Amino acid sequence: MQSSEETEAEAGAILVENLIKVKAGFGEAVLERFAKPKQVHTFKGFIRMDVLHGKSPDGDEEIRVCTTWESKADFEAWASSDSFRGAHARRNGESGGGEPAPAHGHSNGRADGQAGGQARGHVHSQSHGQGAAHGLAAPGPVIGNKVTIYRVVASHLPAAAAADASA
Repeated sequence: MQSSEETEAEAGAILVENLIKVKAGFGEAVLERFAKPKQVHTFKGFIRMDVLHGKSPDGDEEIRVCTTWESKADFEAWASSDSFRGAHARRNGESGGGEPAPAHGHSNGRADGQAGGQARGHVHSQSHGQGAAHGLAAPGPVIGNKVTIYRVVASHLPAAAAADASA
């Protein structure tokens, strides 16, 4: 039987963050992949995607691809789809940590909000690829990535958007 905390963590919207670490100067090239909507936008339960770009303290670049889903089950359906596999296939000229967003839909993530002693609401975190995480130099622009799933606890919209959403 599931505890109330497990049920609470699995119910409701989730945000999936894929933190992609990119070699300095290569961020724009990787960002081009996210310029136009792809098939993920057509999947049941998909709410939105935000792509954020910044610099890490070590001088490399970071791209955070955040997708929001109505439920963890909706995300897992996308993550186990042929469409997902095609979208996350290795790009030409990349290896090691070369795929910008590897299969982050692993169903082995804990859904109890207590994965690895992290903050409440954190469901799953896993690093992928090789690159810096394994002491190897990746020949492509992507050094590595880390995916985390969060339970959405609150979303605040402008008053007009909130009224539209409840209508």
